Amino acid sequence: MSILKEVLLWSEKDFSPWLKDAARRLLLNERLDAQDYRDLYTLMKRDKGLEVDSELQAIPLSIDHIPVDGDAAHSVILKSMGNMENVNKISSPNPLTFCEKGLSIIYGGNGAGKSGYARVLKHACRARDRGAAILHDVTREGNSGLPQAKFIALVNGKDIEFNWSSGSVPAAELSGISVFDTSCASAYLIEGEAAYLPRGLDIIEDLANKVLPEVSRLLANEMDGIDISQDLIKGFDVSKPIGQALRNFGDKTDRKKLVELGVLSEDEKARIEALELAVAEPDPILRYQALKNSASHIKNLAKTIQDKERYTTKKALDKLKSLVEEASKAQLGVEAAAKALRAEDVLLPGTGENVWKELFLSARKYATKVAYAGAEFPGDSDDAICVLCQQPLDAALERMQRFDKFINENATKVATEKQDVLEKALDTIERSSLDFGLNDAHFVELEGASDALVQSLRVYQSYLDGYQAWMLGAAKKQDWSDMPELLDSPVVALRSVAALKLWTARVYKKASDPDRVKLLASELDDLKDRQRFSQILKSVLDLLDRLSIHSKLNGCKADLNPRSLSAKSKEIAGKVITETLRKALDDEFKKLGVGHIKTKLKDRVDRGSVKFTLLLDLPAARKIEQVLSEGEQRAIALGAFLAELKIANHGGGIIFDDPVSSLDHVRRRKVAHRLVEEAALRQVIVLTHDISFLSELIDTVNADENLAHVVHHLEWVGDGAGHVKKGLPWDKAGYKERVKLLEAKAKLLAPWPIYPSDDLVSQVRQIYSDIRATVEKVVEDVVLNGVVTRFSDMVGVGNLHKITGLRKQDADDIVDLWKKCHRITGAHHQPVNKDAPVPDLDEINTDIQSILSLATNVTAHRAKPTGN
Repeated sequence: MSILKEVLLWSEKDFSPWLKDAARRLLLNERLDAQDYRDLYTLMKRDKGLEVDSELQAIPLSIDHIPVDGDAAHSVILKSMGNMENVNKISSPNPLTFCEKGLSIIYGGNGAGKSGYARVLKHACRARDRGAAILHDVTREGNSGLPQAKFIALVNGKDIEFNWSSGSVPAAELSGISVFDTSCASAYLIEGEAAYLPRGLDIIEDLANKVLPEVSRLLANEMDGIDISQDLIKGFDVSKPIGQALRNFGDKTDRKKLVELGVLSEDEKARIEALELAVAEPDPILRYQALKNSASHIKNLAKTIQDKERYTTKKALDKLKSLVEEASKAQLGVEAAAKALRAEDVLLPGTGENVWKELFLSARKYATKVAYAGAEFPGDSDDAICVLCQQPLDAALERMQRFDKFINENATKVATEKQDVLEKALDTIERSSLDFGLNDAHFVELEGASDALVQSLRVYQSYLDGYQAWMLGAAKKQDWSDMPELLDSPVVALRSVAALKLWTARVYKKASDPDRVKLLASELDDLKDRQRFSQILKSVLDLLDRLSIHSKLNGCKADLNPRSLSAKSKEIAGKVITETLRKALDDEFKKLGVGHIKTKLKDRVDRGSVKFTLLLDLPAARKIEQVLSEGEQRAIALGAFLAELKIANHGGGIIFDDPVSSLDHVRRRKVAHRLVEEAALRQVIVLTHDISFLSELIDTVNADENLAHVVHHLEWVGDGAGHVKKGLPWDKAGYKERVKLLEAKAKLLAPWPIYPSDDLVSQVRQIYSDIRATVEKVVEDVVLNGVVTRFSDMVGVGNLHKITGLRKQDADDIVDLWKKCHRITGAHHQPVNKDAPVPDLDEINTDIQSILSLATNVTAHRAKPTGN
């Protein structure tokens, strides 16, 4: 199991959410900045139940963030990457292909797109440091979409296609490819110290030595800024309720109890005043009697108002509405019957209705009581006289009997009864007085009560009078709209005033007893204590809140103890820091030119870090930058990277992004040799912009005829960067590659015309300029044969024998071809009067092939070294 995998499993089991997030950040970023630490501090506070003004959520370290174990049994080899979209200005139509086993070299000059390819590889392969965010072409307006690419990899012998896009979880398989770049040095070399740390343990190291101290500093700053001084609550008698509640004041203090003691009701405020007066009153019995009488008067007023309110209640209003509705419905029944009555004969208008009914009833009463006392109405004799017109009834008798029947029918009777009930109710309301007799004496009794209560009594009297008038009018008109707004009854408030007076009266009565006066005085002291406390209650509650926050912050310190990190770091280090690793490191350091830096196992735990010390030639120096150059530091990191992969039996591909410092002229060749050596065992991919290092790589590769390799370079085409071109750029290519390029250019000249155009002549002159440069390359690479090499830091004296024995014929042939190119090249101004034609296509091809012949002849006739 890799160290990163073990750190992940440990974090999942034992870390707080914020610490898991910290581990993730340390894995994905070369270093954390101030905002990272502030974020982590915020997450820690939320974990501890503290409120934070942020929606930030912890993102824990997960399996999606770490590379898979790339052992030999589960090897992953990259075959190609392409279909790059929205990655900087890269717009190559051709994919970038890699050797399955051997060395793949990708060269890109400044701005050619090499960094874009490298950054995508780091993201897709879950490199420790993935660099800055991958941007789309920022020179184009609008968002072009997410950066994305397609990879083809050989996973355990099977080709698999992977699509990658920025922000998504990279395929686990691709993480089996290891990546080394300049930032790896910070993972292996402790900042400012001459010490080595196995990769993965640096996360624990940084948690203990960077994250915890920095978060602790933020915690201490916030805690120091919280005022928890308790001077505010000093001076309260501990024998009193307030003093007892404030005893051992802290974040566990009962907040509810403090509020109960610190908030005085209106009654309690009035009691303070009453107690003060009672204790000081010279004749408490007299005062007692006066207050008792006053309370009785106010209670009587409250009872009187309550009696007057019986007509203003909802129940009374609903009852009246019901009576009106019933009378109205009954009257509708009468009107229907009257209509039917009129339908039987031609009668005067209104017959059967109320006015007519009153007339008929009056006539019947007169007949039965006076005119025909004791007889039935309307009578049945032929000589019956009409009581109204004093004329014989004759034929009208039957009609009169019909009228009487109508009056006696149920509808008319019910209507009459309902109307009588309604009129009686209305009469009762109208005759009732709602005046509750408010007078000046009442205002005297209410002295000390609130002005609002006194004013409400006057308003309530007007309200009752107006409500009475509205009820009567609404009932008569059967229109219940415009109802007066209901007012709150003053009865409850009056009873409260009366009760307070009675309570105060009892206080005065108690004050008449010398023994009980002491109890009242004690109660007064308690209430005054509470009154004083009420004035600072808000400040005390704020202090309690600050103490609670301070206590919770103090509880965060448990998460900031590095002890568990130290113990786990030592446990993991005990598994990986072995004699085998030490020897592997020494071996790699020697190969990379830093063999003078020796290592020994020295178990040291320092705030969570376990490492072994690098013994230097200057042991007194303590700062690594004072002893090791940038190149040495990079070489150490590269050696550690390779040593750990070897110990872990890693079998997947390795990617190196500018593995050697551009300032390290001493170790370029050694690094090149080491990478070529590694490429004989596995896939090695090198991306570089350093032309000197590129030259060392090419020279080392060319010296090993059995090593499979591929070389690409990246260049701008039109407005797009990152176009993949096979081989090296012309200026960096060897003479054999240049010959192939020249052959390709010559083919483009066919078919050859009888008379070449000016454009064709210009192309030929350019070809001869390139032939001349290639001849010079042959002199450098073949004739001088590496004795003196441009951009090299040495003269190859050991190859001196290879330039002895150069035949004059070979030298003359080289010079002749070079001079011919010199005459034809467009780099020189051609004489105006000398119209010499340029060589035709056959001659051009012959001159190109002669380059190979020249190189072959020099090599074939070179003097052989003399044996010892």
